[in-house]
Amino acid sequence: MIYQASSFLKVSYRLVLLGAILPFGLSKSSWVSLITGHGIFSIIPYAWQLVFLVVGVYRIYLVTRFKGTLDALPVSGIAATLRSLGVFCLYIGAIITLLNWFSGPLMHMFMTHRTESGAEFVVIGWYLSLVTGIGYLGLLLFEFSRLLAFERQIKQNNMKE
Repeated sequence: MIYQASSFLKVSYRLVLLGAILPFGLSKSSWVSLITGHGIFSIIPYAWQLVFLVVGVYRIYLVTRFKGTLDALPVSGIAATLRSLGVFCLYIGAIITLLNWFSGPLMHMFMTHRTESGAEFVVIGWYLSLVTGIGYLGLLLFEFSRLLAFERQIKQNNMKE
């Protein structure tokens, strides 16, 4: 019995990946980047971003084009826990990605009085950049649980031979 990924999971997966590879939204703004700093990848400017962009777009293409890309074998134990946690984090990450993309216009719409410095945008962007990692964690846990399931199947097939 194969675990078939739901369409909601596929949409969430793609949203989290898009949020990771597309540098727009409130948490990706220049002021928030100054607060959070540039990561370890700033040593080689733009090279890692281009590689990540190509790999991310290719993965989104695979999930969109081929129906069973996110399907996986059944698992038990820690792998099942990782899969459940990963799927949950993917759903939360998709919501956070949408909030990141639409938080700027939403803040303009709902905030009647703003400060002169615009610090509220920086603070909201900073908090969004902190919780964006939940979606990335979901990607990691979900894919790791799939890897564990495939490894378990290979071991079982080798024992039968």
